[in-house]
Amino acid sequence: MQNPHPFALVEAFCTPQPGSGNPAGVVLLGEWPSDQAMQRLAGTLNQAETAFIGPDQSGKRIRWFTPTVEVRLCGHATLASAAFLASLEPADHFQFQSLSGLLTVGQENDRLVLDFPAFRPEPADVGEARPAFPNALELWKDRDDWMVVLPDESAVADYKPDFPVLREMGQRGLAITAPGSCSDFAYRFFAPQSGVDEDHATGSAQTYLVPFWAQRLGKRTLTSLQLSKRQGMFESQLEGQRVKIGGTARILVAGQAEV
Repeated sequence: MQNPHPFALVEAFCTPQPGSGNPAGVVLLGEWPSDQAMQRLAGTLNQAETAFIGPDQSGKRIRWFTPTVEVRLCGHATLASAAFLASLEPADHFQFQSLSGLLTVGQENDRLVLDFPAFRPEPADVGEARPAFPNALELWKDRDDWMVVLPDESAVADYKPDFPVLREMGQRGLAITAPGSCSDFAYRFFAPQSGVDEDHATGSAQTYLVPFWAQRLGKRTLTSLQLSKRQGMFESQLEGQRVKIGGTARILVAGQAEV
């Protein structure tokens, strides 16, 4: 019989509205199971990402799985993990070793704040984006994702994705972004090649969107809205080579999961 482990389903980067933010599974492990077992459970849970928290020589390690693949960075599932841990063992911050280095999540009033590395995207030939985005103004490339700059927030909100075309662009995923009307910038995120057609609230995309818009807008603290069906809300700050990504989380369900 498989061993049960503490489990929660948590909405991360919520707006004040119920049913917002990005749901993530969080599983707390006493010892690491096989990769196949974690991937199987992530597929069964069928969330955009499921985080597994287990022991590491220096504390805790976090790994993230979509329904089909392991990824090397996920913001919303990290925020969700800190929210679940805080409900069991309150602390002012949590640290995780990961494939993207040491990650810290702090508590600031009613918000959780991720401390992630900042990445500066590089310009690319916008013509590569035109098959999927005829109105693209700019195309940029991050280490994992494409970033397409569109004229305005309505272009982001109204975009109807052609997923076969997006899959052909490669990379982990693709963010489309524009100046916001009620926030500093707006965006959406698609990752069909990673098993997630459209993500609800993507914290990892903030690692390159915030440096990009901070330079473009001449400010270090930025608000942003992810215009998915559920919507996600962020308040982020660029601090040198790090991005502080703030948001709220709600625990929907807690119990036990067998891995």
